[in-house]
Amino acid sequence: MRKIATAVVAFAAAAAMMTGCSSNNSAEEAKDASPSTHSAFPTTVKHSSGETKIEKQPERIIALDMAALDTVDALGAGDKVVGTVTKSVPSWLKDKYKDVASVGSLKEPDVEAIAKLKPDLLLIGARTASMYGDLSKNFTTVNADVDWEKPNYSKQVEDQVRQIGQAVGKTDQAEKLVQQIQKKVDDYKDTAKDKGTALVLMANEGELSVHGPQSRWAPIYDVFGFKEATTDYKPDEGHKSKKISFEAVKQLDPDYIFVVDRAKAIGKTEGSTPAEQLMDNELINSTKAAKNKHIVYLTPERWYIVMYGATNYPAELDEIADVIK
Repeated sequence: MRKIATAVVAFAAAAAMMTGCSSNNSAEEAKDASPSTHSAFPTTVKHSSGETKIEKQPERIIALDMAALDTVDALGAGDKVVGTVTKSVPSWLKDKYKDVASVGSLKEPDVEAIAKLKPDLLLIGARTASMYGDLSKNFTTVNADVDWEKPNYSKQVEDQVRQIGQAVGKTDQAEKLVQQIQKKVDDYKDTAKDKGTALVLMANEGELSVHGPQSRWAPIYDVFGFKEATTDYKPDEGHKSKKISFEAVKQLDPDYIFVVDRAKAIGKTEGSTPAEQLMDNELINSTKAAKNKHIVYLTPERWYIVMYGATNYPAELDEIADVIK
């Protein structure tokens, strides 16, 4: 964090020239704007870290968050993206953004690289939300985060799409995407309410952790209606999940087990135990989920790296729906 703050200070002068709040340039640029662009900007986007005024339609966008990139792309503003966390771009967007500049990692953005790209919009998310204060001092920054600890995860995903749509001047397109999300949620609502209990696990470095309804995988519970396998779920102190043993999984004996392989998601497969191998033991194999072939290995990049987003979120819902048909 200190490294980021130092870099921000070092590049403050350069970044100040590129923020969307430059009153010197906005009037002149407005003359060349189309009527629709002129009417949409300036605009003030409300988000979880505050409010951001955007003077003109962004032409140089940097996405530090993969859900934000997914949404920008779905809105039809992908041609404006000049930088992102290239090593974390999901497979369905890899080819399209293979030539954009790299700006660090999901948790450690390279502020020097960001400044050199002269962005007029910086989109951050869950992993960089805590850096909003520093980043927003020098870049026009919108925190398009989804707080999975709050209720109604789907509504927050819709809000994220609207926020980014407003920020990039694509509000009509955003509403169409929101309608598609809403229909998908309505179609799948409570379709698993009679399927019994579910346990959502993350496999990481040979260990398992359980994630409850207030987690990034909330839709499994609050959209599909699976019952919690564990009723006393409480994250470990300082963490967003709770470690769980094979014995505890056996004792809970869920009807469905959903597994996310973190190592595979972040590309650290060398030296790590694959989730399928980790779960292949006598205790797990004796559960109802295993006996009924209801252990589901979710697509890691969707559920761990991207998490939400205008096209990723509906794809996640489809993935669950396909399992419970």
